[in-house]
Amino acid sequence: MKRTFLNAQRPLLVGSIRRKNTAEAIADMAASELDGARAFILHLQLLEEQSAKPEELRKIFAATKYPVMAINYPSGNEPMDNGQIRVLFEAVEAGAACVDIRADAFDPDPQSSLAECGMPFAAAKPVQISMCTECIHRQKACIEQVHAMGAEALLSAHVQTHFTCEQAVSLALEMESRGPDIVKIVTDCPDVDQALEMLRSTVELKKRLKVPFLYICTGPHGDIIRPLAPLFGSLLVFGHHDYSEMSNIHKPLLGNLREFYRIIPWRIDDYMA
Repeated sequence: MKRTFLNAQRPLLVGSIRRKNTAEAIADMAASELDGARAFILHLQLLEEQSAKPEELRKIFAATKYPVMAINYPSGNEPMDNGQIRVLFEAVEAGAACVDIRADAFDPDPQSSLAECGMPFAAAKPVQISMCTECIHRQKACIEQVHAMGAEALLSAHVQTHFTCEQAVSLALEMESRGPDIVKIVTDCPDVDQALEMLRSTVELKKRLKVPFLYICTGPHGDIIRPLAPLFGSLLVFGHHDYSEMSNIHKPLLGNLREFYRIIPWRIDDYMA
């Protein structure tokens, strides 16, 4: 049976695997499954060179019956390039069910591509999004190739600014038009009012997008937005089994998430036609 992120029961608990070698990654996945994880993201860029080889990735992907998404982010705000994309293709060949492609891929200066963009999101000057026509065509081609290989593609942007609802919807629709199976947008969130705006935006994205999405934020308000987002329409939530020196401590613990969703049965899907 094909492993997929698209037909899972929501909220989908996704174990975030940020480990340095094969054995640690497999152990973390096993522990995360006991906490309720039913999918995983594997940060390839954090693996040691030996463990990032295709034969080692096959061991990791084969260690679970659940889908694994491969991530290979460049450092900082460097755009994703051919080398990083090639590694993602190798991960698909090794058994990854999905890959994360950034929306600035192939553009050495994505900020300049926003100068003539009239879409609402451009006024917020987001990073990690290219409006260069050639780069968009190449991103679409990459997504098509991932699909041809039998896997799914998530298109992501960590924009490092905050959005109004209108801006969030405009960017999500633009990203959706490039053909991904899932859209992921991570914003800043400077205050409580913006956190509330994010929840309203999440509901609107649920109404407007044809594909599943993830809309979350960084910073202290992200600690509440992350677990709430799936209740308001996002596909999934990332979490850890435990915290190590390589963890993102702003991601909740999976065991806590499982209990949170058990005691709060409310879901936006139950109230939308």
